[in-house]
Amino acid sequence: MKNLLTKNRFSIMSKLIERLKDFGERRRRLLIGFGVTILLVLPTIWFGLGYVIAKQALAVPHGCGLWETNTPTNWTVEDDWESFEPWPDSEERISMRKNFDAAPWQFDSYETINFTSRDGINLEGWYVEVNSSSPVVIFVHGGYENGKCKPEILLSASYLSKNNINVFMIDLRNHGHSEIVSDYFYLGQKEYLDILGAYDWLIDEQDYEPESIGILSISTYTLASTLAFDESEMGAMWLDSAIIDFPLLVGNELERLGFPRILSSPAITMGERLVGVNLDDRVPLEVASRAGDRPMYLVHGDSDARISNEHSKMFYDKAVEADANVTLWMVEDSGHVDAVWEDSIEYEERLVNFFTQSLE
Repeated sequence: MKNLLTKNRFSIMSKLIERLKDFGERRRRLLIGFGVTILLVLPTIWFGLGYVIAKQALAVPHGCGLWETNTPTNWTVEDDWESFEPWPDSEERISMRKNFDAAPWQFDSYETINFTSRDGINLEGWYVEVNSSSPVVIFVHGGYENGKCKPEILLSASYLSKNNINVFMIDLRNHGHSEIVSDYFYLGQKEYLDILGAYDWLIDEQDYEPESIGILSISTYTLASTLAFDESEMGAMWLDSAIIDFPLLVGNELERLGFPRILSSPAITMGERLVGVNLDDRVPLEVASRAGDRPMYLVHGDSDARISNEHSKMFYDKAVEADANVTLWMVEDSGHVDAVWEDSIEYEERLVNFFTQSLE
Protein backbone atom coordinates (compact mmCIF):
# COMPACT_ATOMS: atom_id res chain seq x y z
CA MET A 1 0.00 0.00 0.00
CA LYS A 2 2.80 2.39 0.94
CA ASN A 3 4.55 1.78 -2.37
CA LEU A 4 1.29 2.40 -4.24
CA LEU A 5 0.80 5.76 -2.52
CA THR A 6 4.34 6.75 -3.28
CA LYS A 7 3.88 5.72 -6.88
CA ASN A 8 0.63 7.76 -7.18
CA ARG A 9 2.28 10.82 -5.65
CA PHE A 10 5.14 10.50 -8.08
CA SER A 11 2.72 10.20 -10.98
CA ILE A 12 0.78 13.30 -9.90
CA MET A 13 4.01 15.26 -9.44
CA SER A 14 5.23 14.17 -12.87
CA LYS A 15 2.00 15.27 -14.54
CA LEU A 16 2.13 18.61 -12.70
CA ILE A 17 5.70 19.17 -13.81
CA GLU A 18 4.76 18.32 -17.40
CA ARG A 19 1.86 20.76 -17.30
CA LEU A 20 4.10 23.48 -15.89
CA LYS A 21 6.58 22.77 -18.65
CA ASP A 22 3.78 23.02 -21.22
CA PHE A 23 2.58 26.28 -19.67
CA GLY A 24 6.12 27.67 -19.66
CA GLU A 25 6.59 26.74 -23.30
CA ARG A 26 3.28 28.33 -24.29
CA ARG A 27 4.15 31.43 -22.31
CA ARG A 28 7.57 31.57 -23.96
CA ARG A 29 5.95 31.26 -27.37
CA LEU A 30 3.41 33.93 -26.52
CA LEU A 31 6.16 36.27 -25.38
CA ILE A 32 8.16 35.60 -28.53
CA GLY A 33 5.09 36.19 -30.67
CA PHE A 34 4.31 39.39 -28.82
CA GLY A 35 7.88 40.56 -29.24
CA VAL A 36 7.86 39.79 -32.97
CA THR A 37 4.56 41.66 -33.33
CA ILE A 38 5.99 44.68 -31.55
CA LEU A 39 9.08 44.61 -33.75
CA LEU A 40 6.89 44.52 -36.85
CA VAL A 41 4.40 47.15 -35.70
CA LEU A 42 6.78 49.70 -34.17
CA PRO A 43 8.51 50.63 -37.46
CA THR A 44 5.09 51.03 -39.07
CA ILE A 45 4.01 53.40 -36.30
CA TRP A 46 7.41 55.14 -36.32
CA PHE A 47 7.48 55.83 -40.04
CA GLY A 48 3.74 56.41 -40.12
CA LEU A 49 4.18 59.32 -37.73
CA GLY A 50 7.10 60.51 -39.85
CA TYR A 51 4.94 60.44 -42.96
CA VAL A 52 2.15 62.46 -41.32
CA ILE A 53 4.62 65.07 -40.07
CA ALA A 54 6.44 65.26 -43.42
CA LYS A 55 3.25 65.55 -45.46
CA GLN A 56 2.01 68.46 -43.37
CA ALA A 57 5.37 70.21 -43.16
CA LEU A 58 6.16 69.97 -46.88
CA ALA A 59 2.72 70.94 -48.21
CA VAL A 60 2.82 74.05 -50.42
CA PRO A 61 -0.29 76.23 -50.86
CA HIS A 62 -0.24 77.43 -54.46
CA GLY A 63 -0.49 81.03 -55.63
CA CYS A 64 0.13 84.27 -53.74
CA GLY A 65 -2.84 84.14 -51.40
CA LEU A 66 -3.58 87.48 -49.76
CA TRP A 67 -1.04 89.26 -51.94
CA GLU A 68 -2.39 87.99 -55.27
CA THR A 69 -3.14 91.53 -56.47
CA ASN A 70 0.24 93.00 -55.51
CA THR A 71 2.39 94.24 -58.39
CA PRO A 72 5.61 96.27 -58.30
CA THR A 73 3.72 99.47 -59.20
CA ASN A 74 0.82 98.87 -56.80
CA TRP A 75 1.54 96.85 -53.68
CA THR A 76 0.46 96.99 -50.05
CA VAL A 77 1.45 95.39 -46.76
CA GLU A 78 -2.08 94.08 -46.12
CA ASP A 79 -2.39 90.76 -44.28
CA ASP A 80 -4.97 88.93 -42.18
CA TRP A 81 -2.28 88.95 -39.45
CA GLU A 82 -3.55 85.64 -38.03
CA SER A 83 -0.26 83.82 -38.62
CA PHE A 84 1.40 86.17 -36.14
CA GLU A 85 -0.93 85.50 -33.22
CA PRO A 86 0.82 82.48 -31.61
CA TRP A 87 4.26 84.07 -31.84
CA PRO A 88 6.09 86.03 -29.14
CA ASP A 89 5.65 89.81 -29.37
CA SER A 90 3.02 89.33 -32.08
CA GLU A 91 1.39 92.70 -31.42
CA GLU A 92 4.68 94.55 -31.96
CA ARG A 93 5.53 92.49 -35.05
CA ILE A 94 2.14 93.17 -36.61
CA SER A 95 2.31 96.86 -35.77
CA MET A 96 5.65 97.44 -37.52
CA ARG A 97 4.17 96.03 -40.73
CA LYS A 98 0.71 97.59 -40.49
CA ASN A 99 2.14 101.03 -39.89
CA PHE A 100 4.79 100.86 -42.60
CA ASP A 101 4.26 103.41 -45.37
CA ALA A 102 4.75 101.50 -48.63
CA ALA A 103 3.88 104.49 -50.84
CA PRO A 104 7.48 105.74 -51.34
CA TRP A 105 8.58 102.25 -52.36
CA GLN A 106 6.31 101.66 -55.34
CA PHE A 107 8.14 100.98 -58.62
CA ASP A 108 7.69 103.22 -61.63
CA SER A 109 7.43 100.32 -64.07
CA TYR A 110 8.24 96.64 -64.53
CA GLU A 111 8.23 93.88 -67.14
CA THR A 112 6.62 90.46 -66.66
CA ILE A 113 9.05 87.77 -67.83
CA ASN A 114 8.34 84.14 -68.69
CA PHE A 115 11.34 81.83 -68.49
CA THR A 116 12.12 78.20 -67.73
CA SER A 117 14.05 76.39 -65.06
CA ARG A 118 16.98 74.21 -66.02
CA ASP A 119 14.68 71.19 -65.86
CA GLY A 120 12.01 72.75 -68.07
CA ILE A 121 9.47 74.15 -65.56
CA ASN A 122 7.63 77.29 -66.72
CA LEU A 123 8.30 80.22 -64.40
CA GLU A 124 7.37 83.88 -64.09
CA GLY A 125 9.33 86.89 -62.89
CA TRP A 126 9.19 90.68 -62.66
CA TYR A 127 12.19 92.43 -64.17
CA VAL A 128 12.95 96.06 -63.35
CA GLU A 129 15.83 97.74 -65.16
CA VAL A 130 16.77 101.19 -63.91
CA ASN A 131 20.18 101.38 -65.58
CA SER A 132 21.39 99.16 -68.41
CA SER A 133 24.97 99.39 -67.15
CA SER A 134 24.12 98.48 -63.52
CA PRO A 135 24.33 95.01 -61.95
CA VAL A 136 21.21 92.96 -61.19
CA VAL A 137 19.97 91.01 -58.16
CA ILE A 138 17.67 87.97 -58.28
CA PHE A 139 15.07 88.02 -55.48
CA VAL A 140 13.86 84.68 -54.08
CA HIS A 141 10.81 84.57 -51.81
CA GLY A 142 10.13 82.45 -48.73
CA GLY A 143 8.10 79.26 -48.48
CA TYR A 144 4.50 78.15 -48.14
CA GLU A 145 1.88 80.70 -49.36
CA ASN A 146 4.38 83.03 -50.90
CA GLY A 147 5.88 84.48 -54.05
CA LYS A 148 7.38 87.59 -55.63
CA CYS A 149 4.14 89.34 -54.61
CA LYS A 150 5.05 89.15 -50.88
CA PRO A 151 5.61 92.62 -49.36
CA GLU A 152 9.10 91.96 -47.97
CA ILE A 153 10.33 90.93 -51.43
CA LEU A 154 8.85 94.04 -53.06
CA LEU A 155 10.22 96.30 -50.33
CA SER A 156 13.78 94.94 -50.32
CA ALA A 157 13.82 94.94 -54.14
CA SER A 158 12.67 98.55 -54.10
CA TYR A 159 15.55 99.47 -51.77
CA LEU A 160 17.94 98.41 -54.52
CA SER A 161 15.93 99.71 -57.47
CA LYS A 162 15.72 103.19 -55.92
CA ASN A 163 19.50 103.07 -55.59
CA ASN A 164 20.38 102.29 -59.22
CA ILE A 165 20.54 98.48 -59.07
CA ASN A 166 18.39 96.35 -61.38
CA VAL A 167 16.19 93.62 -59.87
CA PHE A 168 14.60 90.37 -61.03
CA MET A 169 11.89 89.04 -58.66
CA ILE A 170 10.88 85.46 -59.43
CA ASP A 171 8.23 82.89 -58.49
CA LEU A 172 9.63 79.43 -57.85
CA ARG A 173 7.74 76.34 -59.03
CA ASN A 174 4.44 75.77 -57.19
CA HIS A 175 4.38 79.41 -56.10
CA GLY A 176 2.92 82.67 -57.36
CA HIS A 177 2.26 82.56 -61.10
CA SER A 178 4.80 79.86 -61.94
CA GLU A 179 3.91 76.34 -63.05
CA ILE A 180 2.38 74.00 -60.48
CA VAL A 181 4.10 70.62 -60.67
CA SER A 182 3.32 69.21 -57.22
CA ASP A 183 1.82 69.98 -53.83
CA TYR A 184 5.13 69.79 -52.04
CA PHE A 185 8.31 71.68 -51.22
CA TYR A 186 11.40 69.89 -52.56
CA LEU A 187 13.69 71.00 -49.72
CA GLY A 188 15.59 73.23 -52.17
CA GLN A 189 16.92 70.19 -54.02
CA LYS A 190 14.90 70.99 -57.17
CA GLU A 191 13.96 74.65 -56.69
CA TYR A 192 17.59 75.70 -57.09
CA LEU A 193 17.15 74.83 -60.79
CA ASP A 194 14.48 77.56 -61.01
CA ILE A 195 16.95 80.14 -59.72
CA LEU A 196 19.55 78.94 -62.20
CA GLY A 197 16.90 79.39 -64.91
CA ALA A 198 16.59 83.05 -63.89
CA TYR A 199 20.38 83.35 -63.87
CA ASP A 200 20.53 81.87 -67.39
CA TRP A 201 17.83 84.27 -68.63
CA LEU A 202 19.76 87.29 -67.36
CA ILE A 203 22.92 86.12 -69.13
CA ASP A 204 21.32 84.91 -72.36
CA GLU A 205 18.61 87.53 -72.82
CA GLN A 206 19.98 90.60 -71.02
CA ASP A 207 23.73 90.11 -71.59
CA TYR A 208 24.75 90.30 -67.93
CA GLU A 209 28.11 88.92 -66.94
CA PRO A 210 27.86 86.25 -64.19
CA GLU A 211 29.86 88.32 -61.72
CA SER A 212 27.40 91.22 -62.11
CA ILE A 213 24.50 89.04 -60.91
CA GLY A 214 23.67 88.79 -57.22
CA ILE A 215 21.02 86.93 -55.26
CA LEU A 216 18.86 87.86 -52.26
CA SER A 217 16.83 85.15 -50.54
CA ILE A 218 14.46 85.02 -47.59
CA SER A 219 13.78 82.22 -45.09
CA THR A 220 12.76 78.80 -46.51
CA TYR A 221 14.20 79.09 -49.99
CA THR A 222 17.63 80.15 -48.80
CA LEU A 223 18.14 76.37 -49.04
CA ALA A 224 17.68 76.56 -52.81
CA SER A 225 19.42 79.91 -53.21
CA THR A 226 22.57 78.70 -51.49
CA LEU A 227 22.71 75.69 -53.81
CA ALA A 228 22.16 77.90 -56.89
CA PHE A 229 24.94 80.23 -55.74
CA ASP A 230 27.22 77.21 -55.45
CA GLU A 231 26.32 75.94 -58.95
CA SER A 232 26.86 79.32 -60.63
CA GLU A 233 29.33 82.18 -60.86
CA MET A 234 27.04 84.76 -59.24
CA GLY A 235 28.98 87.59 -57.70
CA ALA A 236 27.34 87.92 -54.26
CA MET A 237 24.64 86.47 -51.98
CA TRP A 238 22.42 88.04 -49.26
CA LEU A 239 20.45 85.68 -46.98
CA ASP A 240 17.76 86.95 -44.59
CA SER A 241 16.56 84.65 -41.77
CA ALA A 242 18.19 81.72 -43.52
CA ILE A 243 17.40 78.02 -43.31
CA ILE A 244 20.67 76.21 -43.93
CA ASP A 245 20.24 72.82 -42.27
CA PHE A 246 16.90 71.06 -42.85
CA PRO A 247 17.33 68.41 -40.11
CA LEU A 248 17.98 71.23 -37.61
CA LEU A 249 14.82 72.98 -38.81
CA VAL A 250 12.69 69.85 -38.36
CA GLY A 251 14.03 69.22 -34.85
CA ASN A 252 13.44 72.82 -33.80
CA GLU A 253 9.94 72.86 -35.28
CA LEU A 254 8.92 69.64 -33.51
CA GLU A 255 10.22 70.99 -30.23
CA ARG A 256 8.45 74.32 -30.76
CA LEU A 257 5.15 72.49 -31.35
CA GLY A 258 5.58 70.32 -28.28
CA PHE A 259 6.70 67.06 -29.93
CA PRO A 260 9.86 65.08 -29.11
CA ARG A 261 12.84 65.86 -31.36
CA ILE A 262 13.40 62.13 -31.85
CA LEU A 263 10.55 62.20 -34.39
CA SER A 264 12.69 64.30 -36.72
CA SER A 265 14.48 61.18 -38.00
CA PRO A 266 11.40 59.42 -39.46
CA ALA A 267 9.99 62.76 -40.61
CA ILE A 268 13.13 63.50 -42.65
CA THR A 269 13.30 59.97 -44.06
CA MET A 270 9.65 60.00 -45.12
CA GLY A 271 9.95 63.58 -46.38
CA GLU A 272 12.76 62.58 -48.73
CA ARG A 273 10.71 59.63 -50.00
CA LEU A 274 7.56 61.72 -50.35
CA VAL A 275 9.13 64.31 -52.66
CA GLY A 276 11.80 62.09 -54.24
CA VAL A 277 15.00 63.81 -53.13
CA ASN A 278 18.09 62.95 -51.12
CA LEU A 279 19.37 65.66 -48.79
CA ASP A 280 22.88 64.22 -49.00
CA ASP A 281 23.06 64.98 -52.72
CA ARG A 282 23.49 68.72 -52.16
CA VAL A 283 24.22 70.13 -48.72
CA PRO A 284 23.72 73.92 -48.32
CA LEU A 285 26.04 74.14 -45.32
CA GLU A 286 28.96 72.89 -47.41
CA VAL A 287 28.56 75.87 -49.74
CA ALA A 288 29.98 78.09 -46.98
CA SER A 289 33.41 76.56 -47.44
CA ARG A 290 33.32 76.63 -51.26
CA ALA A 291 32.33 80.25 -51.91
CA GLY A 292 35.89 81.54 -52.02
CA ASP A 293 36.16 85.32 -52.32
CA ARG A 294 32.58 85.87 -53.43
CA PRO A 295 30.89 88.09 -50.78
CA MET A 296 28.10 86.62 -48.64
CA TYR A 297 25.93 88.52 -46.15
CA LEU A 298 23.74 86.93 -43.47
CA VAL A 299 20.95 88.78 -41.64
CA HIS A 300 19.12 87.15 -38.73
CA GLY A 301 17.14 88.37 -35.74
CA ASP A 302 18.58 87.33 -32.39
CA SER A 303 14.98 86.77 -31.17
CA ASP A 304 13.72 84.84 -34.19
CA ALA A 305 11.19 82.35 -32.78
CA ARG A 306 10.29 80.94 -36.20
CA ILE A 307 13.69 80.03 -37.68
CA SER A 308 16.51 79.62 -35.20
CA ASN A 309 19.50 81.87 -35.81
CA GLU A 310 21.61 78.73 -35.29
CA HIS A 311 21.31 78.29 -39.07
CA SER A 312 23.03 81.58 -39.88
CA LYS A 313 25.61 81.07 -37.15
CA MET A 314 26.48 77.61 -38.48
CA PHE A 315 26.90 78.91 -42.02
CA TYR A 316 28.94 81.89 -40.82
CA ASP A 317 31.27 79.76 -38.68
CA LYS A 318 31.80 77.31 -41.54
CA ALA A 319 32.60 80.17 -43.92
CA VAL A 320 35.02 81.79 -41.45
CA GLU A 321 36.84 78.47 -41.06
CA ALA A 322 37.36 78.42 -44.82
CA ASP A 323 38.49 82.09 -44.92
CA ALA A 324 35.45 82.93 -47.06
CA ASN A 325 34.21 86.49 -47.53
CA VAL A 326 31.25 86.50 -45.13
CA THR A 327 29.46 89.02 -42.88
CA LEU A 328 26.87 88.27 -40.18
CA TRP A 329 24.44 90.94 -38.97
CA MET A 330 22.68 89.56 -35.90
CA VAL A 331 19.89 92.09 -35.41
CA GLU A 332 19.24 92.86 -31.73
CA ASP A 333 15.73 92.17 -30.36
CA SER A 334 14.49 91.27 -33.84
CA GLY A 335 12.17 88.43 -34.92
CA HIS A 336 11.63 86.55 -38.18
CA VAL A 337 12.22 88.77 -41.25
CA ASP A 338 11.58 91.82 -39.05
CA ALA A 339 14.72 93.85 -39.75
CA VAL A 340 13.58 94.92 -43.22
CA TRP A 341 10.59 96.62 -41.54
CA GLU A 342 11.72 97.80 -38.12
CA ASP A 343 15.28 98.77 -39.09
CA SER A 344 14.39 99.87 -42.62
CA ILE A 345 16.88 102.74 -42.90
CA GLU A 346 19.83 100.65 -41.72
CA TYR A 347 18.65 97.65 -43.71
CA GLU A 348 18.49 99.67 -46.92
CA GLU A 349 21.91 101.18 -46.30
CA ARG A 350 23.57 97.84 -45.59
CA LEU A 351 21.84 96.15 -48.53
CA VAL A 352 22.69 98.84 -51.07
CA ASN A 353 26.29 99.11 -49.89
CA PHE A 354 26.76 95.35 -50.00
CA PHE A 355 25.61 94.85 -53.59
CA THR A 356 27.12 98.10 -54.86
CA GLN A 357 30.53 97.07 -53.56
CA SER A 358 30.20 93.34 -54.37
CA LEU A 359 28.90 93.31 -57.95
CA GLU A 360 30.74 94.55 -61.02
